[in-house]
Amino acid sequence: MSDGITWLTDAWRGAASALFVTFARGISPPGLVVRLGARSGEVLDPITFAEAERMTFDDRASARVARFGECAGWSYAVEQGRPSKAWWAHPDVSAGGIEVLHLTPKPDDPPKECWYYRDGETVGRLDIGDTPDEGMAFLLPTFEEAGLLDDDVSEEFDSLRATLTALQQYFGLSLPRREILNGRLPAAVTAAAPPENLGD
Repeated sequence: MSDGITWLTDAWRGAASALFVTFARGISPPGLVVRLGARSGEVLDPITFAEAERMTFDDRASARVARFGECAGWSYAVEQGRPSKAWWAHPDVSAGGIEVLHLTPKPDDPPKECWYYRDGETVGRLDIGDTPDEGMAFLLPTFEEAGLLDDDVSEEFDSLRATLTALQQYFGLSLPRREILNGRLPAAVTAAAPPENLGD
């Protein structure tokens, strides 16, 4: 059974509030982390969420660490520490016919965002919970089905969960929850020092 990505709703509201997620099609997981800043071939032994957290905060061995794998036909990287290079209009991560979807939780500066790149171009972005921009208009039917375009929604309506449900459905996304939160995954340093600019 697929884990999907809606479990990020609870993770982002809990201990994984700064877990940056990048999906890519058309490239291997090691190739993806190189695009995110890792040095080619410099893969760490599999580490846990807590170990990656310690590497990027307490002892400052690095500024950003990605753990990575493949699920549901997409390569994925989950980064901890500084924001991902895939954030804020960095379409170069998708150069050469690659498709990239990046989710950033922005724990210190909401709202959360989604960026979509394809073949070296920025297709579009959206604030999670809001209506997609012109570049992402292809998502509107799926967003409508998820209840995100309704004029009057109840106070209990969870727009974060609904947005992740719509993205999961449209793109066929899934992430292995247990491995990411409690297991070990291969890893790579994607930023050895704090980046100077947003998304470096």
